[in-house]
Amino acid sequence: MYSPDRFVSGWIHDRVRVTDVIAERTARGDAVMGATFATRHAHELPGTWNRMKASGILGVFLRDRELSLNGHYRRPCLQRAGTCVSRGMARGVQTSLDVAIADRYQLLKPVEIAFAPIYTMARHEFGHDRCGAGDGAILADAAKAVHDAGVATTELFAGMTEDAIERQAVKYAAPGVGTPGQWQLAAKGHKCLTFWPESLELLFDCLAAGYAVPYAHGYITGRPNAQGISDLGASGPHCRCFVGVFVDEHGETQLESSESWGAFPARQPQDDDQTMPVELIPRITLRYAGGEKRLAPGDCGVIACRFWEQIQSAGEAWAVGPPLFEAETIGEIA
Repeated sequence: MYSPDRFVSGWIHDRVRVTDVIAERTARGDAVMGATFATRHAHELPGTWNRMKASGILGVFLRDRELSLNGHYRRPCLQRAGTCVSRGMARGVQTSLDVAIADRYQLLKPVEIAFAPIYTMARHEFGHDRCGAGDGAILADAAKAVHDAGVATTELFAGMTEDAIERQAVKYAAPGVGTPGQWQLAAKGHKCLTFWPESLELLFDCLAAGYAVPYAHGYITGRPNAQGISDLGASGPHCRCFVGVFVDEHGETQLESSESWGAFPARQPQDDDQTMPVELIPRITLRYAGGEKRLAPGDCGVIACRFWEQIQSAGEAWAVGPPLFEAETIGEIA
């Protein structure tokens, strides 16, 4: 069983690298900044959250699409070796894919996204070994990896435990090693939109419109209060993913965060988070303006302004779209 002092954080704060990635992508014409992306998607993104609130919707919980697609929630991540950047990005890609199929009726396959190739490509092919052997990864490099190279599915790792997959990821992500050709080939063509939301209002709109938002800053998530909402916790660089937006009991808009430490923060993560029936994993009950809501395993509410301040001052946030896994038949999206 884990204890808090054994948690491993793997996000690396590197503002210069983030700026370089944004500049490089902007120069080639990518809609990498949220304002540009919003202009190109004016019909679906700007003002989405305010329109929803005006119509009486008080919460958007994107991971509920897992229930409609699979009949159950997906298992929470359980990182052990500082792979949180790839976990957060994989959660974002997965959630945006599930939303695209369930809500937008896009003809995409409901595949399960693998975190390991995101980790190795972010560190090596796209991070150019800037992170040392004992470090994690830069979120901007992960966003560039899934945008430029794509994502692979868990079919690559059939029959392997989550721990074994993570050990492979760490092995191939070491400086001078690199992502196996088979992993790169499996990701090829399955690219995802990724862009940087410059304001908290745009971040709300992203979530309301179905774009999950992987994020990172210098604090872990604190213990939830009686309403299921957390403030900043202890100091420690960490990556997670925003997967929902809601109005709290005081009328303020807050965010839903998906962690990468198993059932945390509902309880301390345990080894059997990887194997026990997902229905039995403890979950947070959120009390918000719309009533009570049991969140997906590994999720909790967080104070939006507090987390956004940290992202702005010394962090990252990248909205992500669904990967291109096109369905060949209607049966593949059922």
